Amino acid sequence: MATTQAQYDIRADRGTNTLYIELAGTLDGPTIKTAAAETITSAKHLSEGFSVITDISKFRPPSPEAAKPIKRAQAELKEMGVGDVVRIVDEETSTVTENAFQRRSRAAGYEGKTAKSVQEAERLLH
Repeated sequence: MATTQAQYDIRADRGTNTLYIELAGTLDGPTIKTAAAETITSAKHLSEGFSVITDISKFRPPSPEAAKPIKRAQAELKEMGVGDVVRIVDEETSTVTENAFQRRSRAAGYEGKTAKSVQEAERLLH
């Protein structure tokens, strides 16, 4: 996934009861709103206690206004019974981005771990 291109990918793996979210580039407000809605829709296909792996390693901080749908989605995931959460970051991940995700998840009532790859994140869940 190119760092300069804004895009996202969301999928629910029913076999492992895991929601995978990948965010890259700087997503605008309408795109983040759509991604947040797709996140909730996908999570509805999973059982309570589901895990979430969010790859924010190539994500760039959006405006505070554009980040509101992320905050709402995190709160809704908590209400749906989210279990373990792991965020994928790398040395180029903005500290602002990483801290913002952690701050919002704490406000929603859960903590997230960090990993450097999807494989490492999956190991942290099992």
